[in-house]
Amino acid sequence: MQTINITNTPTTFGHMLKQWRHTRGQSQMDLGLNADVSQRHISFIETGRSRPGEDIVHKLTEALDVPLRERNSLYIAAGFPPLYPDIPLDDPFAAPFRTALTKMLETHEPYPAYVVDRWWNIIDANKVGHILFPNLTGQKTPPNAVDAFFSPGPMQDMLDNLPEVAAQFHTRLKNEVLAAPNDIKMQNLLKRFEDFYKDIPPPAEKAGSELIICPRLRVGDMIINTVTMIAQFSHTRAVNLHELRVELVYPADEEAEQFFRMMSAGL
Repeated sequence: MQTINITNTPTTFGHMLKQWRHTRGQSQMDLGLNADVSQRHISFIETGRSRPGEDIVHKLTEALDVPLRERNSLYIAAGFPPLYPDIPLDDPFAAPFRTALTKMLETHEPYPAYVVDRWWNIIDANKVGHILFPNLTGQKTPPNAVDAFFSPGPMQDMLDNLPEVAAQFHTRLKNEVLAAPNDIKMQNLLKRFEDFYKDIPPPAEKAGSELIICPRLRVGDMIINTVTMIAQFSHTRAVNLHELRVELVYPADEEAEQFFRMMSAGL
């Protein structure tokens, strides 16, 4: 490995590397062991005494588990082109993945399913998903789950266990901000959620009283108990495909099973 001596001023990459190392709670020695890079070389990179090669950038970002979108920023800061493409779903190269998403949504019926991006924009849903939450339909831009489900209105009122679901989502959103500390859009989304969250009562149930906290939907005089799961593409190298999630809703009891089947039959 060739070390290129430059200045004694921290580079943009060196500053970003140090920030990510602190975010992940790793010392220079920890990172060196995890990335198979000497602690001395990491110190030189962070202080600007040397510039990393592309292979070193790869090792360091892997060891720090940096999200793909942020890895591109680190490659650019180190003087290299971004490594991970951001392929729109309507791009021909994304056709197999778009087909997989469509099939997953369709085969999940009669239960609701939603495709969300990194910032909780709901970019697709199956027919039952649209019927259950009609506010998701007819908008020029993808609706955001934070606004759709947690702002005051009919969809918030539908959540019978709103305090518990909101508290769980708050924790999840804070963890996503910690995982990508430079993502301003994610930080703004958290702030917007917390504006709604301050008016939501705290959870009444004791911690651990439920195996999984899932939405209970109030529909007329019925309470529909659900179980939710998340599906993602594995081992992707495309930024947006790596970030996509499919939120799958299942019935938690026979009453919920019958409700979703009757809803699907009415399509």
